[in-house]
Amino acid sequence: MSRERAQDKFKIYKELPVFVVENHNEVLPFIYRAMGSKHLPLEGNTLVHLDSHPDMLIPRGMPADTVWNQYDLFSQLSIENWIMPAAYAGHFSKLVWIKPPWAHQIPDGQYNFSIGKNKSNSEIRVTCLEAYFLAEGLYSHEAELESARQVTLHVITMGRSEVKLSPDSEHQEDDFTAIKEIIEKYVSAGEPYILDVDLDFFSTRNPFKTLYENAGLHERLKELYKFQPPADRTDLKSVAECVSVREKQLNELHAIFSHLQSGGTVDTYPDQSSSRLEAVKGIAESVRQFYNEVEWEVIHDAGCTMDDTELPHHVTSVPTLQRLLNSTFDSFLQVLPGKPTLVTISRSSEDDYCPPENVDFIENSVLGILRKHLSPLYVYLQYASESEEETHQ
Repeated sequence: MSRERAQDKFKIYKELPVFVVENHNEVLPFIYRAMGSKHLPLEGNTLVHLDSHPDMLIPRGMPADTVWNQYDLFSQLSIENWIMPAAYAGHFSKLVWIKPPWAHQIPDGQYNFSIGKNKSNSEIRVTCLEAYFLAEGLYSHEAELESARQVTLHVITMGRSEVKLSPDSEHQEDDFTAIKEIIEKYVSAGEPYILDVDLDFFSTRNPFKTLYENAGLHERLKELYKFQPPADRTDLKSVAECVSVREKQLNELHAIFSHLQSGGTVDTYPDQSSSRLEAVKGIAESVRQFYNEVEWEVIHDAGCTMDDTELPHHVTSVPTLQRLLNSTFDSFLQVLPGKPTLVTISRSSEDDYCPPENVDFIENSVLGILRKHLSPLYVYLQYASESEEETHQ
C-alpha cells in the first residue's frame, strides 16, 4: 500500500504520538484508541516489539470471549500476557519480537500458527509448538480450536554488536540490512504499524532471583517447577501428553501455595498424597527460618517463570548501555519502513525488570533518539502527572 493510499484509508497524526507507561499492559488502551479513531485498522496490525520478554502468554482461566469487552479485558491483563488476547481478537496478526542477546525464551526465527478458542474450556490457545507456550499449558491442536485466526511471529536478536555476554564469547555484528528485510515482510512504507519499546530491552533484571534469597529459594524452585519439552514435537500425541502433565504440575503447585497463603500449612493440605508436598514443605521450612512474613502466591508466581529457561537477567553497564542506545537503537530506527503510526513505551521499573537506577536515563535517551529520527512527536507521560505531559515539535 502506498503512502497516498494509506492516507486515504487511515488518518495520519500530525505529530507522532508517543505514549509512555509504567506497566507494559497499559499500552494496549492507547493502541485500541488508535484503532477506534481510524489511525490503525481494526484487524491485522503489525506490532514491532522491542523487549527482553515476549509478553505473549495468555491469562489463565480467562474466557476467550472476554476480548469482546475491552474494559473487562484490560482489567484481566498483566505485563506478560497483553499481546495474545488482542491477536485472538484479530487486532494483531503480525508480531515482530526484537530481543537483546541475553533473552532466550523463544529462539530466532519465523513461526506461523493459529490462535483460537479451545472447544473444551473456552479459553484462548495457540498451535505453536515452542516450549514458551507448551510450558504454560497454552498449546492446543488445531482441531480443538474454533474461531481460529492465523498469526505470524518473527523473532530477531539485536544488540550483538554492543553486548558481549562473557569474556570468551565470540563477537558478532548486527545485520541491519537483514533486520530491515524481515520487518518489510510484514509492513511496507506508508502502511500503519505500531512500534512498541520496553525499556528493559536495554537492561533487565530477573526480580525473582533474589526473592527470599537467604533461603536459597531460587535453586529450590528451579527443581520443583522444571519442565522438559517433548523430545519430538512432531509427535502431537506426545506434545498433548506433555502439556497435560505440565498443567497438572502447575495446578497442583498453585493449589498448595494458595493453601499456604490462606493460612494453612503443608500438614493441613487436603491432598496428602501429592508427590510435590514434601518439596514444598522443605521450601516452607527454609523460608520461615529467615522470614516472618511470606507471600506464598508470589513464590508460586516465581516458580512459574522457570521452565526450560529462566527469565532474562542482564544489568547492562553504563558504557554498553550508551552504545546500545546511541548505536544499536539509532541504527534500528533508520531501517524502519517509514514512520510508525504510534509509539508505545513501557518503563517496567516499579517491578524492577528495568533497573530503577537507570530507567530515567534510558527513557530520556530513547525519546531523544526518537525525536532525532521521527519528529515531530507528541509525548504523553501516562505514568506521570498531567502536568508532565509534553508536546514536542
